[in-house]
Amino acid sequence: MGLRPDESLQAVLLAAWQRWSIDSFAKLNGGFALTVRNANELFLYRDPSGLQGLFYAGLPGGRVAFATELAQLPSDGADRPRWARQSLHEYLRFLDISAPNTMRGDAHAVEPGQVVHCSPRAIAKWLVPPSATGEPEPPDFAEAVSRLDLELSRAVAMQLRDVARPAAFLSGGIDSSLICAMAARQRPDLTMLTVGFDGARFDEAPIAQKVAASIGAAHQVLRFGRQDYLSAFERLSGRMDQPMADPATMATVLAFDHCREHFDGVLDGTGADEAVGAMPPRHVRLAVGYASLLPAGLRRALVRAMSAVPGLAGYTPILDFEHPADTMIRWKGFTRTEIEELCGEPVSFGHTQFYRTFARFPRHAHYERYSALLNAMPIERLTQAALISGVRVRCPFSERDTDAFIRQLRTDWRYLPGQPKRILRALLARYVPREIWDVPKHGFDFPLHEFLAGDDFALVQRYVNHGRWLDTQLLRADVVRRYGRQYMAGDRRLMFRVWALVVLGAWLEKHDELT
Repeated sequence: MGLRPDESLQAVLLAAWQRWSIDSFAKLNGGFALTVRNANELFLYRDPSGLQGLFYAGLPGGRVAFATELAQLPSDGADRPRWARQSLHEYLRFLDISAPNTMRGDAHAVEPGQVVHCSPRAIAKWLVPPSATGEPEPPDFAEAVSRLDLELSRAVAMQLRDVARPAAFLSGGIDSSLICAMAARQRPDLTMLTVGFDGARFDEAPIAQKVAASIGAAHQVLRFGRQDYLSAFERLSGRMDQPMADPATMATVLAFDHCREHFDGVLDGTGADEAVGAMPPRHVRLAVGYASLLPAGLRRALVRAMSAVPGLAGYTPILDFEHPADTMIRWKGFTRTEIEELCGEPVSFGHTQFYRTFARFPRHAHYERYSALLNAMPIERLTQAALISGVRVRCPFSERDTDAFIRQLRTDWRYLPGQPKRILRALLARYVPREIWDVPKHGFDFPLHEFLAGDDFALVQRYVNHGRWLDTQLLRADVVRRYGRQYMAGDRRLMFRVWALVVLGAWLEKHDELT
């Protein structure tokens, strides 16, 4: 644009707006929120990664308030903000709340990649289409892998260009291993970080150590104790924009705290799943493609009959759902009928981003639907951990041109049966021997039951069985306490439901303005 290299950010943004107007949003890189006031118009934009929050609310007199933290958003003139009952239902089902919904009845969240246009006449919304790469499609798979190598290496370099003390998170999975391997080649002073847990079921450290040894860069395994996690839980309860019950968030906050003290830039593999896409498990494909055609009563009868037969009990997830979208939900929150009992009112999820996204696709479009749902589910673990710790994680996979390049590749280059993330696997094999990392892998997880059961179920006792928030009658107190008692008595199936209640109770007791 003919500006000096040392021009201020504000000047660059203004020049871009004057030249391209709204189209300038698609040319910007990074995890950010941006607002532009132009005469009596207001434009609110949030980049597609969703790593930075942006909220807005209508105020008396036609005014609009906006803020990057929901707690900083003024009310619409009532004495206090009010709960959005539908968002409460959404939280209990999904353990989080997706934009544009928020737990405040007077406020909305800008959806990632979306413009909200506010004028004296109306508030309108539309998605900003990504900029085209302008590059021809690679002629074959090998060339696509080489192109991705160059593209992702460039994105890593850009994210590290102003970093004096670089770090990168390493879980041992494909995405983080690839980012670490590329970053280590560019920056020999890179330190790789892995969060370790007690117990082989959750601990990613052993495989991460093998990957790190192959890469040859410095590697630290961070291990935290119960008191560390309790402290992080209390901080999250007080600072989160709204209740969000991803159990790995506590470990993420502690890891971000470590980064704040020792590094000034940290890379993460977030964004790869969303760009590459994924095929749901086979039982989900059968449930959505075929079992969903059966009447609900017949499915329930089949589930009861199969549950009594040891050889068939393991197949009940194919039939055991209220809505076929339920088979793809990340955590086992409350069912619709359970939420109706908790809330004492009819419940529907048709307003949620998840169900609306599910409904856009025909029954057998499994890869396309599941990939779209990955994009529809919020990445609040990183967003809230960054809010609390002050560390802004850098995600090369979410870089504009890298993300666009991956998304426009042929489906069979991104996925083949038995080869999820096909192109990423092929690229990682160029950096790290396949036998080191090509093993069964779980996502970044947390020993939740051990945490809840610790100190004689202290958290369950405090926030579920005896929580002060129960006096508000937001939920039926007798039903809430029943879940707590049943879980403490040994019903492990209720773990995520009780965790959702613990998080909700702790959050409410630190946010009196909503109770």
